[in-house]
Amino acid sequence: MRPSLDHANLETQRHRNRRDSVLIVAGILGLMALAGWLVAGEVGVLWSFLATGVGMMVHPRASAAVLRRLWRAVPLPPEVAPELWAMVAELSRRAGLERIPPLYFIPHPAILALSTGWGRQAAIAVSDGLLLGLPPREVAAVLAHEISHIRAGDLKILRLAEAAGRLTHTVAAAALILLVLVLPEAQELAAAPSPWSLLPIMAAPLICDLLTLKLSRTREFAADAGAAELTGDPGALMAALSRLHQGWESRRLSLIRTHPTTGERLARLAELAPPLRWVPLSLPPGVLIRIVPWR
Repeated sequence: MRPSLDHANLETQRHRNRRDSVLIVAGILGLMALAGWLVAGEVGVLWSFLATGVGMMVHPRASAAVLRRLWRAVPLPPEVAPELWAMVAELSRRAGLERIPPLYFIPHPAILALSTGWGRQAAIAVSDGLLLGLPPREVAAVLAHEISHIRAGDLKILRLAEAAGRLTHTVAAAALILLVLVLPEAQELAAAPSPWSLLPIMAAPLICDLLTLKLSRTREFAADAGAAELTGDPGALMAALSRLHQGWESRRLSLIRTHPTTGERLARLAELAPPLRWVPLSLPPGVLIRIVPWR
């Protein structure tokens, strides 16, 4: 029986993930603009957006160099893993990617897979733990998850959020330092700001951080749905996640996680698997079903 997919629920999840992502990014940029405005008015807002744009352009894209440096990853050429490359090629075709992301190998026993970069600099890395620990069906689902990240440009979206968050931290710190410097003179002039007026500039960086983590979790949900779409088999990713859950999982509070819990991801994927229909078995009158003892 071929795997099936609940397309109505898939579209619902797509809409929800897209809406949440837009609202979160808008909230992060709004907090950055607020911090700039509190410090320098309209000019501060303008400079905040300019600085974020420049930061996105100047900051190097995460690429294969990052994989080699952080994970000791090595290139995995097609002649070494032809089946894996064929899998990635087919999933990339289904995703509409212009280029097949090159594969890298991470020498690590844990089940690991990650994507890095975007556009023509995107790459995918897999560990020997993943290749040895998962059957091909589940490997395809994990690869589809990473290709969904690449298709959606998730790393670029997260980079934008992180750049805006860093700028908000910088502006807030500069504002507080400036306030400390001018506070003695302000007290002499009876013009010292009230503690309540400082609350927005102090809270903005923390809220930005929490929103960035929320954005990361939202993009993980979106990549799970994208993987189910590319493979047509949400059960494969559910099985892979269940294997991963047997290992260590962070017990952090949900607000400070970069990824949703395994239970949350399984619940979302279960929505994409259509329920089995009960088909009653009709037998001719007088027919008996005999059960043969198995021992």
